[in-house]
Amino acid sequence: MKMANPSYVLPMITYCKKKGIVFGIFLLIVCLQSVVQFSSNFAYGADGYYYAAQVNSYLTKGRFFSPDSSPVLYGLVYFSKLGTSIVTTNKIFISLLVGILFLSGYRLAFLVTKTVSTSILFGLLLVSSSFLPHFSFNFIKNLGGIVFFILFLTELWVLEQEEKTGNLTIYVRLGLSFLLVFFSHKITAGISFCFLLAWVWKQFPIAKIYRFGILLGLPLVLVGLAFVFPNLLHWSDLKTIVSEDIQFQLISPFYQYSKIFPEFILEQILFFLSPFVYLLTRSQLDPKPKTFYDKLFVLFFLLSLPIFSYTAFGFPFRLFLLVFIPGSILLLPTLSKIKSRPWVIVVCILLFLYQWLTMVREKNFNNQDYKLYSILIPLFQFPKDSLIIVHQGFDYFICYNKAGDAFHFLPEEKHKNRPIYRIVYGVSAAEYKKYLPKEVKIQYLPGFYSVLEEGKWQEFLKAIPAESKDRILDWRNPHTHRTNTMLRNESFKEPSKKI
Repeated sequence: MKMANPSYVLPMITYCKKKGIVFGIFLLIVCLQSVVQFSSNFAYGADGYYYAAQVNSYLTKGRFFSPDSSPVLYGLVYFSKLGTSIVTTNKIFISLLVGILFLSGYRLAFLVTKTVSTSILFGLLLVSSSFLPHFSFNFIKNLGGIVFFILFLTELWVLEQEEKTGNLTIYVRLGLSFLLVFFSHKITAGISFCFLLAWVWKQFPIAKIYRFGILLGLPLVLVGLAFVFPNLLHWSDLKTIVSEDIQFQLISPFYQYSKIFPEFILEQILFFLSPFVYLLTRSQLDPKPKTFYDKLFVLFFLLSLPIFSYTAFGFPFRLFLLVFIPGSILLLPTLSKIKSRPWVIVVCILLFLYQWLTMVREKNFNNQDYKLYSILIPLFQFPKDSLIIVHQGFDYFICYNKAGDAFHFLPEEKHKNRPIYRIVYGVSAAEYKKYLPKEVKIQYLPGFYSVLEEGKWQEFLKAIPAESKDRILDWRNPHTHRTNTMLRNESFKEPSKKI
């Protein structure tokens, strides 16, 4: 009987052992995420029921109520078929997505460093950041965009290291990963587009005149896609950036974030210093890795420019939240210096504990009182076909539970022939009596909510003093119209069809 060749068997055992460890960590991350996600029976975040309502709309009407092309939403739809509760399947999907982010980060780091321990540390650092729960609890499409962006960066790295330029498979993978990130979310789409343009100009293996033609044509093609597919990056989205107030504040985003979560100040310091840590190791790197890291170096500073007013969940704030991606990657050369196995194990354990802390601490940030909303819904007395104006979070909860047609913006021309009601927060009975005729019908609800006709609400706003109006008109009492981008998506709406 012929014995197996030890030179083949031993490496095979080692390979399987390493893969088993990585897969085990993936399962632990998914379980950890799931435990925190299922610590409440309700969804998390102001948009938790937006995603649930979108999935429900697609399942019952054959279309999203808000037209969208994100593969993340389609993933939620198809994953919902595995269970009976959309909220439950959404939570499992999100937990798996975070696990996949770990695997994506591991793959990128392994291709860059060729070291399993460093790759595991990087993957854990990526999913344990205090920035990530903002996406897993509030911005699920962004979370998908982050996963696909890491895949896109990985394919860019592979292509940059490839000496043979005729490998079609690599180009196909790069194109596919770019399309996934481009369709997932506008912010990550814009970033990946800039990376793609830089690669085309410097490294695409064709004559410069043709590269210049691609640089001109590619933006036009992508803008053209926005006329075919809803909610994609569009040239008019540049207005969002241009319209932001310029307000120089030294290290503003890090400082503002540390005020929200002072317990994570050490992480803020680590990421703030990551570009400088990278510069200390840069001279030891080969030219090709330097080029890759330098791009992330530039991205880091673009994401953390101290020129905006970083209010929670404004566009600059959401852009800044992505800084943990380049921040983590710039630490890779330093992480690769941790060679001791005991130290690697200790750091992994600490990162798991930190991941738990960040999730528990942040799960209620920008969360809604969905338990209260579930109590209020049976008390509604709206006429048939009413439009309900109510703040974000509550509106999606109403839609998901099929308790009415709700909206967190001012009514539009198309709504003029419908009964329109307003669910108000924070106005007392005494204030109503002071500024409205006593015959106006007002329904008072638990939780300092009240209901009246939209027309009467506008009369009330005109009658109250300016200081009272400033107090009342916050996010809990909607007072703005939908943006042009949102209105542009209306053209993609199709008639409902049961599927």
